[in-house]
Amino acid sequence: MGKFSLCFLLIISLLLIMSSSFLAGPEIPELEERDGVLWAGDGWMLEYEGLRVTYFTGTPEEMGIQHGLLATDDAEELRDTFRAMDPAHQAEGFGERLGWFFKNLYARLQFYPAFLRHTPQEYLDEMRGFVLGASGGTDRNIYEVYMGNASQDLQLAAPGCSSFAAWGDASIDGDMYVGRNLDHGAMIDLAHYQFVGFYNPQEGYPFVVHNYPSMIGIMSGMNDQGIVIASNYSVVKAQEMTLDGLPYMLMLRKALQYGGSLEEVLKIITETPRTIGLNLMVADAALGKAVIVEASANRLQVREADNFIFSSNQFRHPHMQEFQAPGWLASAMRDQRFQELAEEFHGLIDVPVSRDIMRDKYAEGSLARAGFVGGINTEVCLASMVFAPGRGEIWLGVVEDNGWSPYPADALFVGLDAKKIWETGKPQPLLGTLPPTPREGYEKYWFKVRDAKMHYQRGENKEALALVEKVLAEYPKAESPLLIAGRSSIRLGQYEEAEEYFNRLLDREEFAEPFNEVRALFWDGLRKDLKGDRQEARRLYELSLEVFVPDMPEEVGGFRDLARAGLEQPLTIGEDGGIRPK
Repeated sequence: MGKFSLCFLLIISLLLIMSSSFLAGPEIPELEERDGVLWAGDGWMLEYEGLRVTYFTGTPEEMGIQHGLLATDDAEELRDTFRAMDPAHQAEGFGERLGWFFKNLYARLQFYPAFLRHTPQEYLDEMRGFVLGASGGTDRNIYEVYMGNASQDLQLAAPGCSSFAAWGDASIDGDMYVGRNLDHGAMIDLAHYQFVGFYNPQEGYPFVVHNYPSMIGIMSGMNDQGIVIASNYSVVKAQEMTLDGLPYMLMLRKALQYGGSLEEVLKIITETPRTIGLNLMVADAALGKAVIVEASANRLQVREADNFIFSSNQFRHPHMQEFQAPGWLASAMRDQRFQELAEEFHGLIDVPVSRDIMRDKYAEGSLARAGFVGGINTEVCLASMVFAPGRGEIWLGVVEDNGWSPYPADALFVGLDAKKIWETGKPQPLLGTLPPTPREGYEKYWFKVRDAKMHYQRGENKEALALVEKVLAEYPKAESPLLIAGRSSIRLGQYEEAEEYFNRLLDREEFAEPFNEVRALFWDGLRKDLKGDRQEARRLYELSLEVFVPDMPEEVGGFRDLARAGLEQPLTIGEDGGIRPK
């Protein structure tokens, strides 16, 4: 055999060995339980009071595999949950399904390649690892997982999130404390999948996140350098958004993993191609400072404060306010309440007080509290947490697995010693617990209103009405229950009953939430339209357009658009519950 033939055979043999090794993929470790801890290689999972806590270490792909094996018991159930939230899977009829088919095709051909151009390879490897772990090695396609990580950039929801940081004179001991509620109505079904993930990456800093299975990017987290990052939506004008950037959850993952100081985090966020409008809490315990980064795809401003800073969903920096897209997010009320709480608890803020701030339901005797208006704690809150980054602590509300209404800010809070977990790589005893909100007195009825709102949003009008009627028996003039009762009655075709609720609701000198007055006037106008009283319907539509809402200028907004349509022609309710012209 000639030298050329021998060399050729050696090359072919080497390629075959490399090919078979590639096709075989990385080894997927067997799950092993030891002393109550579930291990996957060097990664582990342990439940504390019902909260799943995980630890991932190794290469990006190894961490992804551990994530896929340990973060959920049933990958198919999780996939079904994601699909149920996807409008494409809610489509009815051939035409609607065909429309979503082309939208998904467009996403594959346009959005996905654009996102990939900006994505670090290590996060793609980690996603591939997750798919391998969750599928037991039968799948490597990351498209669905990637688009799940980009879903926050593609579909905005409101209201959305609150956060604050206190340090120096504002806290009880000068330490940094960060409170954060994650609010997202479209994600509420994911609440009981939440987990705490500790990461020990090969590159960058160890960090801990609150997250959901398959999420490689983050919305909330802390690293071992005392950095905390949390995100809030802040919807911007169309020209301030783009999909030719890095999905923001992956941007924040990069900032948390590689940012060891406030300056380094700001540099990463500034230099990363961004996509949408955000208010980002960035706290640096070592520096003793926290800021809010108000950002869009094209511009960025850093807002500072002395010892207490907060954020909801509206820009507060004058320059960024010029680029704010209008829309109701109830931020004006939450921002005002944060200012009140900063004064009330100045010099007293610690972990328990931070938790109390995040479950706040307005001051005793206030119009908002009497009306059961959503406060810092909103009806779409799906996670609540407190960080003490100087001590390396994370405290998290344990979500009750009751199917759909999680109450995280009012739940049992458990404290985890992140510092010791990073140091040892092993589970550690709880730091302690904070008791859940007692379901008695006012709070008992607040939970009923919260449940009623969730039932109403799901089209379960009888259930919503039954709950608020119990509340109205004790609080006959309560703003939110009356609005729910009136709207539910209309959807049930009970127009006379609805009239009684709206008369009580509109016979008041002041609304705690101005947007509730917009909705009340519009729905009472719709009731008149449904009964054939066009003159009175038009009068009520006009009145709804005159109400000033700080979060929503008069020229925009869903109900305002509907009211304008109602001035042109009568409105009705379709079989799907949607409001449309007759």
